[in-house]
Amino acid sequence: MDHLGLIAGMVDELGLVSLTDSLIKQDHQQRQVSVGRCVKAMILNGLGFANRTLYLMPHFFKDKPVERLLGGDIQAEHLNDDTLGRALDAIYAYGPTELYAQLAAQSVHRLGLSCQVGHLDSTSFHVDGTYNSHQEDVPPEVIHITQGYSRDHRPDLNQVVLQLITEHQAGIPLWMEALSGNCCDKAGFRQTVSAYLPQLQSSVGLSVMVADSALYTAQTLKELGDFPWISRVPETISGTQSLCAQVASDWMASRPDRAYTAVGSQYGEVRQRWLVVYTRAAHERAEQSVNRQHLKQSQIEYKALSTLAKQRFACTADAETALAQFQKTLNTTQLHDTRLIEVGQFTGKGRP
Repeated sequence: MDHLGLIAGMVDELGLVSLTDSLIKQDHQQRQVSVGRCVKAMILNGLGFANRTLYLMPHFFKDKPVERLLGGDIQAEHLNDDTLGRALDAIYAYGPTELYAQLAAQSVHRLGLSCQVGHLDSTSFHVDGTYNSHQEDVPPEVIHITQGYSRDHRPDLNQVVLQLITEHQAGIPLWMEALSGNCCDKAGFRQTVSAYLPQLQSSVGLSVMVADSALYTAQTLKELGDFPWISRVPETISGTQSLCAQVASDWMASRPDRAYTAVGSQYGEVRQRWLVVYTRAAHERAEQSVNRQHLKQSQIEYKALSTLAKQRFACTADAETALAQFQKTLNTTQLHDTRLIEVGQFTGKGRP
């Protein structure tokens, strides 16, 4: 069984099979393998035989003790793609997001985890193929597989977005939802807060939401209401850059290990507290990053200057105009004591 025995034991301990079978309506007389056992089989396959399609499931379980892993009188040939496909159709009809939320709630309760703090974030997965990327009339309940902001650095491929809320102790996702590939985090976070926050409060006791700056919009903060949250204020918000500049000069001069200051804010008509935090380690990382960017940009500008110096101009005025326009494009370097050198050239070929 290798590691699959441990996985099967954990699935049984969390009660995932029994809860799935109790939630999803199914005819057990027509099904030899219940939906819950199909889910357990797919979990075992996904953690032991990655990147294989459903029709190879019987081949995966052929040399494994299926009775001990899945229970009952199930055999490897029973786990064919028709059985698993119908199970996935039943899960889709019930709602994958709703089913996962109930499975996660039971899991964290049985493990005795505190779910007071939830971390909200999203990621993207690219896919090979077009799927429904060129369809304009995609139903609202079907995710649109299309291009968008790629977090796995493949903007040339179509993708889907997965949004998660995880608890802070073990990192177990409490809630997840698949979204269209071009979904914006600001809109997605707001919809999540509006639709699922009360459910997470009642099911797992969520009391604080942590997210990146995509959460910090006036409309989302109003949706949160009195619910506590922690986020990063984006620098595009009015007043943030001037606030950082006011307090940063003394810190950068003295360079303490860490320092912070707190100010009040009413952004989005929501009473909140902003913390401006300084650490020496972050300052040193920022300096290294700026130096690398400055060196890279200055090398690009130096090459552009070399290219300009090799160009031929008909007169001094044309050369001065080109040099003046080039100086306007410089961001990291400056030109001093420039000279225009006239180089004579014969009008024709051969010895004059």
